[in-house]
Amino acid sequence: MKHKLSILIFVFVVMSLVLSLTFSAVSQEKQIVLGTSIITYEHPFYIDVVNGMKKAAEQAGVEMLLDDPKTKLDAQVKALETYITRGVDAIVLFGVDPEGVVPVVEEAIAKGIPVITADMELVTDKVVTFIGSDNYQIGTEVGGWTKAYIEKEMGGKAKIGVLWWAVSVAQQQRTQGFLDQVTQLPGVEIVAQQNVEEGLRENAMTVAENIMTANKDIDFLFGGNQTCTMGAVSAVEAAGANVKVVGVDIDTEMVQAIKDGKLFATVAQQPIVLGSTAIETALNKLKGEEIPKRITIPVLLVSQENLEEATQALEILDY
Repeated sequence: MKHKLSILIFVFVVMSLVLSLTFSAVSQEKQIVLGTSIITYEHPFYIDVVNGMKKAAEQAGVEMLLDDPKTKLDAQVKALETYITRGVDAIVLFGVDPEGVVPVVEEAIAKGIPVITADMELVTDKVVTFIGSDNYQIGTEVGGWTKAYIEKEMGGKAKIGVLWWAVSVAQQQRTQGFLDQVTQLPGVEIVAQQNVEEGLRENAMTVAENIMTANKDIDFLFGGNQTCTMGAVSAVEAAGANVKVVGVDIDTEMVQAIKDGKLFATVAQQPIVLGSTAIETALNKLKGEEIPKRITIPVLLVSQENLEEATQALEILDY
């Protein structure tokens, strides 16, 4: 009887050890899951952002869920609700609306899910951090370049048209920075400031064409992002017009446009760096590290004068 009892105890101990080791292995293998949501995957900027996020997630060995709400607030809110239900470890958010997503963001935070925001600041101080460029500075950089060009080459006088995606807070800030610079010259006239529906390039081209048609003597067009800028470049080229284009963002097409004299100046953000930094910051938060409330991604003015140096600094070929 004692022999049988000893055997049973031995078997019980062995099974307990096996189960304990199995549970430990499963726990160690539990993969971190990050829920991410961008504004739209139809813009080159956000394609680069996603590439940066994916690269960082792969290097860290974590699972990254990606949502593309296609600029729609209700779609982004639904995705965030799904992330909350699933119990993701952290959320990385490029918000569609700075106020509209706040209730669901604060719901996630209340349930213990840290939220990292990027590119667009939300109207809440409960998120872990905001990561992005200083959008007003972006506008002042390209606006300052334009102002200096008008003073030096055009006697301080110019007519300017503005193309922007008006619902984007980032573009509102950039446009204000641009206008604050160029309107310091008494001889500058803003002849148009028009919204580009959904911020799409083909819509930007149409808007630019309409502005040039209504203002035959226009001198400059300013675009608030890559699609608005390159839509304006396409419109000027198609019309054979003598209109100078300045804007925001950078990619290989824009570099070529600068080389060809079709784009005069732009301010380059670093979307790949922005994406990777957002993921890395989320992981650092999960490790218990202290995170600053704001992380600024540097920008760089690019024109023909510094094109080679700038593209090397930005590693433009990686775009």
